[in-house]
Amino acid sequence: GTDALEAWHNMLIRTPAEGYAGCCYALRDADMNAQTKTLSLPILCIGGTEDGASPPAVVRATADIIPGARYVEISGAGHLPCVEKPDEFADLITAFLKETGHVQ
Repeated sequence: GTDALEAWHNMLIRTPAEGYAGCCYALRDADMNAQTKTLSLPILCIGGTEDGASPPAVVRATADIIPGARYVEISGAGHLPCVEKPDEFADLITAFLKETGHVQ
């Protein structure tokens, strides 16, 4: 709800702009494909249809290089679907954990 979004907002405004930009550059310049495609465990990649930071096509492409990974989208969610659509996000995670035998 609003309290959760306010908490994220407060965290972001306390983050030094230079540090945030540095992290963005590091993520932009990192090539994690070699390591990512060697993953051999159940993977659920969740994309938000409105995510401008990690667009759905990027998340789907990541899922495509991981053997057996599954990709799902949360409609109307941006970069933080766990905050923006927490119930839908939790339902997807719960179903995935049940399907993979991690919870009953």
